Amino acid sequence: MLSRRAFLASTVVLAAGCGGLEFPFTVLGTPQETALTWVTRALPGFTTPLGLSPHQERLQWVVRKLTENSESSYSPERGRYSLTLRYVNWEDFPELEMLPAWLEELGADLVTLWPGQARVLGEQGVLIPLDRFGEGNGSDFEKEFYESVLNPFRASGALYALPVGANPLMLNFDVDYFAQVGVAPSNSSWDWDVLVENALRLTQREEDGTVSRWGLEAHGHFIWWALWQNEAEMVEPLTSQCRLQDPAAIEALEFFRGLIHTHRVSPAALGTDLARLIYDPAGSPPAMLYNSSPPGPPHYSYRRVELTVGKVRSVPVSTDPGIAIVAQTAKPEAAYTALRGLVHTMRPYVNVPSEREAVARLGQIRSDLQPKEVTAVQNSMENGRTEPQDAAQNRAMYTLVEALVRGDDVASAVNHACSVLYENR
Repeated sequence: MLSRRAFLASTVVLAAGCGGLEFPFTVLGTPQETALTWVTRALPGFTTPLGLSPHQERLQWVVRKLTENSESSYSPERGRYSLTLRYVNWEDFPELEMLPAWLEELGADLVTLWPGQARVLGEQGVLIPLDRFGEGNGSDFEKEFYESVLNPFRASGALYALPVGANPLMLNFDVDYFAQVGVAPSNSSWDWDVLVENALRLTQREEDGTVSRWGLEAHGHFIWWALWQNEAEMVEPLTSQCRLQDPAAIEALEFFRGLIHTHRVSPAALGTDLARLIYDPAGSPPAMLYNSSPPGPPHYSYRRVELTVGKVRSVPVSTDPGIAIVAQTAKPEAAYTALRGLVHTMRPYVNVPSEREAVARLGQIRSDLQPKEVTAVQNSMENGRTEPQDAAQNRAMYTLVEALVRGDDVASAVNHACSVLYENR
């Protein structure tokens, strides 16, 4: 059954073309421009230079900025569309199974979704595969965007959303504290041994041995970095067999466990306890943090550099939500133009842009980053690898980190993680 919007659109098309007549006037009811609706909730990590606080104001500003940029080929003026923002609070955004009916009720043309939502709705036919536009206008998404941020939005070989931004894992360090202790900032020559050496120097201990400030925190975003940089994997891609028992994986996990329980340079904390340690305004976060961006105020003295290198350079990359085209839209071409315009407009205000061209010009579009940081971000994206989207692997990883932080031996932690992996397949 046709939706009301699709029915009206088909009626207009028939009226404009029936009988081969040419009308010297605009057919009654035919809009001069396509009216589009973008349904979205708050975008994590998205900021603007205007100091706008409510997320809705920030996104309304994006729509205005896109509308005012008449020179862009993606602008409403050039694309002959108008764009209305339909902002939804997080608590009012429906569960996945309710989304199709809800989007139809709102008359959504564009919608902001997390990767898992985009993959499921894409396979259900609720979203339009974007590959059709790539073939139609000569666009090559793999050349325009980093593969590490496109992969999460793919299902059965089709791309169902374009990512707004990327989050490469990086090493954030306290510049002032480094200078105070006399430690030179990390650079591309740092390996795992140098990381431990400097983490020991940066860790502050009281006379009774208690730690007043940690030198390092490297597990707040899991430890894919440890496996991948040591040329190890959690699973065999073809067979899905657990590979955590491989020597390379054991070596990587022993190294990580040693940071906490042998060298004692990293806190044995998880979840809320770890977040409180890092973000408590009255506290002292670890001198080095494995995170996608530095902690916020009042900890302003943190800057970012590349991760230290193991046997190879490999950087876990996660993605922000992406924007998708809803299949019910009456004008998919106009919706695609608006989609590209939104991604283009927001790229200076996300953690890291998802487009290769924007990252190449990062020094021009991000005045808040120092030249060395720009280079570090660029290198991190070039060495980026998609964080697993598989729920079983992520549950196994959480189990693994939890056991190692607790102090379990590596063999026991690996056996438990492999069991969780198989149970959730």
